[in-house]
Amino acid sequence: MARDFQDIQQLDSEENDHQLGRGEGPGAGYRPKREDPIWKGTPLPQPLVLQRLCSKLRLSLLVLGFNVLMLVAVCVVGSQRTQLQMELQTLKETFSNFSSSLLMEMLTLSTRGGSAGDKVTSLEAKMEKQQQDLKADHATLRLHLKHFPRDVRTLTCRLVFLQSNGTECCPVNWVDYEGSCYWFSRSGKAWAEAEKYCQLENAHLVVINSREEQKFIAQRTNPFQTWIGLTDSDGSWKWVDGTDYGNGYKNWGALQPDDWQGHELGGSEDCVEIQGDGRWNDDFCQQVKRWIEELGHPRFIDSWCFRHKDQQDLGHLGGSDFAHLCPSAPGFFSQL
Repeated sequence: MARDFQDIQQLDSEENDHQLGRGEGPGAGYRPKREDPIWKGTPLPQPLVLQRLCSKLRLSLLVLGFNVLMLVAVCVVGSQRTQLQMELQTLKETFSNFSSSLLMEMLTLSTRGGSAGDKVTSLEAKMEKQQQDLKADHATLRLHLKHFPRDVRTLTCRLVFLQSNGTECCPVNWVDYEGSCYWFSRSGKAWAEAEKYCQLENAHLVVINSREEQKFIAQRTNPFQTWIGLTDSDGSWKWVDGTDYGNGYKNWGALQPDDWQGHELGGSEDCVEIQGDGRWNDDFCQQVKRWIEELGHPRFIDSWCFRHKDQQDLGHLGGSDFAHLCPSAPGFFSQL
């Protein structure tokens, strides 16, 4: 390497000598070649060395600073990552605890809901039973209320019978005539409904047996059309109490009975009414009319005695009173 450097210096010296031989001296146009210390093999000047050293130092410092920044960034990111992982773990644990708590609450609510459902079902069953009991009690009460007027009349009749020594026995609002009691309605019913109402009071629709009874009834029914106890619903005329129709009293109007079919109500005329003039007329049984009830003294008393033959039904009625009230059953009370 040193040898090559010396050869280069020798060539440079010869080139300078050649130029001087051609008259290129230090005169006009001559610029002596600046010697480069590098080519001379001499060391660089001190400022240039320092400048180059400073540039390298700056670069090293810059690289070092960048590395420090990267290290700090990595540490920060690592720290944040660790913190985020811890927070994530905390959130997972919190969510797990919340899920468990929520599940327990749901199970508790479900259990309570099932228990509440059972209670509701039990309450519904109890309410249904109470409603059925109330309906039964209501039906019983309606039946008692329905029979209450009859029972009142029965008690009234017993009292009147005892007070009059058996000469009178018609309930309140009933009219006594020739040994029978009569009640004249002020509302209307179909014939069958009216007869059923009479039977609930141990009575029947009126049976007319004589001209005098006919006159007595006509005076109290005028001017209304009123049902009486005569019907041919089974094909032949019969009184409701079994009285013979063929040989009994009759008071038909002109051309009656005619079983008229022109009323357009359906069916035939099988029930009898007493008109305002006292004449009888057959009419459609579903027509709504007033009616007359008849209650015979002996039959009423016998019926009462039969229904109260149980000693528990006698109430405050003593043995002598019962024997007096039921003369048709001698010795009956003593056998109870």
